[in-house]
Amino acid sequence: MKNKNAIRPHRIIDFVSLMVVSIFLISALSSCEQTCYDDEKNQDEEQVDCGGVCVPCDTTNGTCFDGIRNQGEEGIDCGGPCNACVTDTTVLNPNFICTGTGGSSYFPLTVNSYWIYRMPGSQWFQLEITEETQLSNGEYYAHMITTGAFGTIHDYFREESGQTFKWNNALSAEEVYLPANPTVGMQWTTAGTDSIVIESTTASLNSQNGCSYSGLLQVVSYSAGTGSSSYYKQGLGLVQLSSASAYLDSVVVF
Repeated sequence: MKNKNAIRPHRIIDFVSLMVVSIFLISALSSCEQTCYDDEKNQDEEQVDCGGVCVPCDTTNGTCFDGIRNQGEEGIDCGGPCNACVTDTTVLNPNFICTGTGGSSYFPLTVNSYWIYRMPGSQWFQLEITEETQLSNGEYYAHMITTGAFGTIHDYFREESGQTFKWNNALSAEEVYLPANPTVGMQWTTAGTDSIVIESTTASLNSQNGCSYSGLLQVVSYSAGTGSSSYYKQGLGLVQLSSASAYLDSVVVF
Protein backbone atom coordinates (compact mmCIF):
# COMPACT_ATOMS: atom_id res chain seq x y z
CA MET A 1 0.00 0.00 0.00
CA LYS A 2 1.35 3.44 -1.02
CA ASN A 3 2.17 6.09 1.55
CA LYS A 4 -0.08 9.12 0.85
CA ASN A 5 2.33 11.47 2.59
CA ALA A 6 5.11 10.52 0.13
CA ILE A 7 3.04 11.78 -2.80
CA ARG A 8 2.35 15.21 -1.28
CA PRO A 9 5.80 16.84 -1.98
CA HIS A 10 5.48 16.13 -5.69
CA ARG A 11 2.12 17.86 -5.78
CA ILE A 12 3.58 20.91 -4.02
CA ILE A 13 6.47 21.11 -6.53
CA ASP A 14 4.04 20.84 -9.46
CA PHE A 15 1.88 23.60 -8.02
CA VAL A 16 4.85 25.94 -7.46
CA SER A 17 6.15 25.28 -10.98
CA LEU A 18 2.75 26.10 -12.47
CA MET A 19 2.60 29.37 -10.53
CA VAL A 20 6.10 30.42 -11.72
CA VAL A 21 5.23 29.70 -15.37
CA SER A 22 1.95 31.61 -15.07
CA ILE A 23 3.64 34.66 -13.54
CA PHE A 24 6.29 34.60 -16.29
CA LEU A 25 3.69 34.45 -19.08
CA ILE A 26 1.58 37.22 -17.58
CA SER A 27 4.66 39.41 -17.16
CA ALA A 28 5.81 38.78 -20.72
CA LEU A 29 2.39 39.52 -22.23
CA SER A 30 2.07 42.68 -20.14
CA SER A 31 5.52 43.85 -21.24
CA CYS A 32 4.74 43.31 -24.93
CA GLU A 33 1.46 45.16 -24.74
CA GLN A 34 3.00 48.16 -23.02
CA THR A 35 6.23 48.57 -24.96
CA CYS A 36 7.45 47.23 -28.27
CA TYR A 37 4.19 45.90 -29.70
CA ASP A 38 1.63 48.59 -28.91
CA ASP A 39 1.81 50.60 -32.16
CA GLU A 40 2.84 53.69 -30.21
CA LYS A 41 6.09 55.62 -29.87
CA ASN A 42 6.80 55.52 -26.15
CA GLN A 43 9.59 54.71 -23.67
CA ASP A 44 12.80 55.74 -25.43
CA GLU A 45 11.85 54.34 -28.85
CA GLU A 46 13.33 56.16 -31.86
CA GLN A 47 10.26 55.37 -33.95
CA VAL A 48 7.04 53.42 -33.31
CA ASP A 49 7.98 50.09 -31.66
CA CYS A 50 11.63 50.20 -32.67
CA GLY A 51 14.87 51.63 -31.37
CA GLY A 52 15.76 52.15 -27.71
CA VAL A 53 14.69 49.09 -25.72
CA CYS A 54 13.07 47.54 -28.81
CA VAL A 55 14.61 46.07 -31.93
CA PRO A 56 16.70 48.50 -34.02
CA CYS A 57 14.70 50.54 -36.54
CA ASP A 58 15.00 49.57 -40.19
CA THR A 59 16.54 52.63 -41.85
CA THR A 60 17.22 51.03 -45.22
CA ASN A 61 14.36 52.98 -46.78
CA GLY A 62 15.24 56.30 -45.18
CA THR A 63 15.98 59.31 -47.36
CA CYS A 64 17.59 62.70 -46.89
CA PHE A 65 14.19 64.36 -47.34
CA ASP A 66 11.88 62.45 -44.96
CA GLY A 67 12.14 64.75 -41.94
CA ILE A 68 13.47 61.88 -39.81
CA ARG A 69 16.93 61.40 -38.35
CA ASN A 70 17.82 57.96 -39.68
CA GLN A 71 20.33 56.06 -41.88
CA GLY A 72 23.30 57.32 -39.86
CA GLU A 73 22.45 61.02 -40.18
CA GLU A 74 24.12 63.46 -37.75
CA GLY A 75 21.01 65.66 -37.70
CA ILE A 76 17.58 65.49 -39.32
CA ASP A 77 18.25 64.89 -43.04
CA CYS A 78 21.86 66.03 -42.81
CA GLY A 79 25.23 64.45 -42.16
CA GLY A 80 26.13 60.84 -42.85
CA PRO A 81 24.91 59.95 -46.35
CA CYS A 82 23.15 63.33 -46.73
CA ASN A 83 24.44 66.87 -47.20
CA ALA A 84 26.67 68.13 -44.42
CA CYS A 85 24.82 69.72 -41.51
CA VAL A 86 24.96 73.51 -41.75
CA THR A 87 26.21 75.64 -38.86
CA ASP A 88 26.58 78.96 -40.71
CA THR A 89 24.11 81.30 -38.96
CA THR A 90 23.59 83.35 -42.12
CA VAL A 91 22.50 80.30 -44.10
CA LEU A 92 20.34 79.05 -41.21
CA ASN A 93 18.39 82.32 -41.15
CA PRO A 94 14.78 81.49 -42.18
CA ASN A 95 14.85 84.39 -44.66
CA PHE A 96 17.96 83.11 -46.45
CA ILE A 97 15.87 81.25 -49.02
CA CYS A 98 14.29 84.58 -49.93
CA THR A 99 17.32 86.87 -49.76
CA GLY A 100 20.38 84.73 -50.50
CA THR A 101 23.92 85.87 -49.85
CA GLY A 102 23.51 89.30 -51.36
CA GLY A 103 26.14 88.43 -53.97
CA SER A 104 26.01 89.41 -57.63
CA SER A 105 26.07 85.99 -59.31
CA TYR A 106 22.81 84.60 -60.68
CA PHE A 107 24.32 81.11 -60.53
CA PRO A 108 26.71 80.72 -57.54
CA LEU A 109 29.25 77.94 -58.02
CA THR A 110 30.68 77.51 -54.52
CA VAL A 111 31.65 73.97 -53.50
CA ASN A 112 29.23 72.36 -50.98
CA SER A 113 26.35 74.60 -52.08
CA TYR A 114 23.10 72.80 -52.86
CA TRP A 115 19.53 73.54 -53.93
CA ILE A 116 16.49 71.33 -53.32
CA TYR A 117 13.35 71.77 -55.42
CA ARG A 118 9.81 70.53 -54.89
CA MET A 119 7.60 69.33 -57.73
CA PRO A 120 3.99 68.09 -58.03
CA GLY A 121 3.22 64.65 -56.64
CA SER A 122 5.73 64.95 -53.77
CA GLN A 123 8.60 64.65 -56.23
CA TRP A 124 11.87 66.52 -55.76
CA PHE A 125 15.31 66.99 -57.19
CA GLN A 126 18.55 68.39 -55.85
CA LEU A 127 21.48 70.23 -57.37
CA GLU A 128 24.74 69.97 -55.42
CA ILE A 129 28.22 71.27 -56.18
CA THR A 130 30.57 68.60 -54.88
CA GLU A 131 34.01 69.64 -56.09
CA GLU A 132 36.07 71.63 -58.55
CA THR A 133 37.69 69.58 -61.27
CA GLN A 134 39.83 70.15 -64.35
CA LEU A 135 38.44 69.03 -67.71
CA SER A 136 40.13 68.16 -70.99
CA ASN A 137 40.28 71.79 -72.14
CA GLY A 138 42.48 72.64 -69.16
CA GLU A 139 39.84 74.78 -67.41
CA TYR A 140 38.54 74.15 -63.90
CA TYR A 141 34.79 73.57 -63.49
CA ALA A 142 32.35 73.23 -60.60
CA HIS A 143 31.05 69.67 -60.64
CA MET A 144 27.27 69.78 -60.11
CA ILE A 145 25.36 66.55 -59.45
CA THR A 146 21.60 66.35 -59.97
CA THR A 147 19.73 63.66 -58.00
CA GLY A 148 16.07 62.89 -57.47
CA ALA A 149 13.23 62.83 -60.00
CA PHE A 150 15.52 63.14 -63.04
CA GLY A 151 17.99 60.48 -61.94
CA THR A 152 21.68 61.19 -61.46
CA ILE A 153 23.16 63.77 -63.83
CA HIS A 154 26.68 65.19 -63.84
CA ASP A 155 27.17 68.73 -65.14
CA TYR A 156 30.17 71.06 -65.15
CA PHE A 157 30.04 74.85 -64.91
CA ARG A 158 32.57 77.65 -64.66
CA GLU A 159 32.38 81.42 -64.47
CA GLU A 160 34.70 83.87 -66.17
CA SER A 161 34.32 87.66 -66.18
CA GLY A 162 30.73 87.33 -65.00
CA GLN A 163 29.74 84.87 -67.73
CA THR A 164 28.74 81.31 -66.83
CA PHE A 165 29.74 78.43 -69.11
CA LYS A 166 28.44 74.85 -69.17
CA TRP A 167 30.49 71.95 -70.49
CA ASN A 168 28.83 69.91 -73.26
CA ASN A 169 30.13 66.36 -72.98
CA ALA A 170 28.81 65.30 -76.39
CA LEU A 171 30.61 68.13 -78.16
CA SER A 172 33.61 68.24 -75.82
CA ALA A 173 33.15 71.99 -75.77
CA GLU A 174 31.63 74.61 -73.50
CA GLU A 175 28.52 76.66 -74.19
CA VAL A 176 27.19 79.88 -72.68
CA TYR A 177 24.81 79.13 -69.84
CA LEU A 178 24.24 82.69 -68.59
CA PRO A 179 25.79 85.83 -70.11
CA ALA A 180 27.63 88.55 -68.22
CA ASN A 181 25.59 91.73 -67.68
CA PRO A 182 22.36 90.31 -69.14
CA THR A 183 19.97 92.72 -70.82
CA VAL A 184 16.42 92.21 -72.08
CA GLY A 185 16.35 90.74 -75.58
CA MET A 186 19.82 89.21 -75.41
CA GLN A 187 19.76 85.91 -77.29
CA TRP A 188 22.02 82.90 -77.94
CA THR A 189 21.73 79.22 -78.84
CA THR A 190 23.04 75.90 -77.53
CA ALA A 191 23.10 72.37 -78.93
CA GLY A 192 19.92 71.46 -77.05
CA THR A 193 17.81 74.55 -77.76
CA ASP A 194 16.54 76.57 -80.70
CA SER A 195 17.27 79.77 -78.81
CA ILE A 196 17.62 81.20 -75.31
CA VAL A 197 16.33 84.70 -74.61
CA ILE A 198 16.64 87.10 -71.67
CA GLU A 199 12.99 87.96 -71.08
CA SER A 200 13.43 90.20 -68.03
CA THR A 201 15.98 91.36 -65.48
CA THR A 202 13.33 92.70 -63.09
CA ALA A 203 10.84 89.83 -62.93
CA SER A 204 8.71 89.30 -59.82
CA LEU A 205 7.50 85.97 -58.48
CA ASN A 206 5.39 84.81 -55.54
CA SER A 207 6.84 81.38 -54.85
CA GLN A 208 5.19 78.42 -53.15
CA ASN A 209 8.05 78.54 -50.63
CA GLY A 210 6.52 81.74 -49.22
CA CYS A 211 9.01 84.19 -50.73
CA SER A 212 8.00 87.20 -52.78
CA TYR A 213 10.95 87.58 -55.14
CA SER A 214 11.73 90.69 -57.17
CA GLY A 215 14.58 91.69 -59.45
CA LEU A 216 14.78 88.19 -60.90
CA LEU A 217 16.49 87.23 -64.12
CA GLN A 218 13.92 85.49 -66.34
CA VAL A 219 15.46 83.30 -69.04
CA VAL A 220 13.24 81.63 -71.65
CA SER A 221 14.52 78.55 -73.47
CA TYR A 222 12.81 77.67 -76.74
CA SER A 223 12.78 74.18 -78.19
CA ALA A 224 10.50 72.97 -81.00
CA GLY A 225 8.64 76.26 -80.80
CA THR A 226 7.81 75.94 -77.09
CA GLY A 227 9.25 78.29 -74.48
CA SER A 228 9.95 77.55 -70.84
CA SER A 229 11.03 80.08 -68.20
CA SER A 230 13.72 79.77 -65.56
CA TYR A 231 14.05 82.39 -62.82
CA TYR A 232 17.33 83.28 -61.12
CA LYS A 233 18.08 85.49 -58.13
CA GLN A 234 21.46 87.08 -57.55
CA GLY A 235 23.29 85.53 -54.62
CA LEU A 236 20.88 82.58 -54.56
CA GLY A 237 20.63 80.89 -57.97
CA LEU A 238 17.71 79.17 -59.69
CA VAL A 239 14.49 79.73 -57.73
CA GLN A 240 11.92 78.34 -60.15
CA LEU A 241 11.94 76.02 -63.16
CA SER A 242 8.67 76.30 -65.06
CA SER A 243 9.25 73.30 -67.34
CA ALA A 244 9.13 70.98 -64.29
CA SER A 245 6.73 73.10 -62.18
CA ALA A 246 9.56 73.11 -59.64
CA TYR A 247 10.19 75.72 -56.94
CA LEU A 248 13.09 76.20 -54.55
CA ASP A 249 12.33 74.49 -51.22
CA SER A 250 15.70 74.51 -49.43
CA VAL A 251 19.09 76.02 -50.20
CA VAL A 252 22.61 76.35 -48.88
CA VAL A 253 24.92 78.76 -50.72
CA PHE A 254 28.29 79.90 -49.42
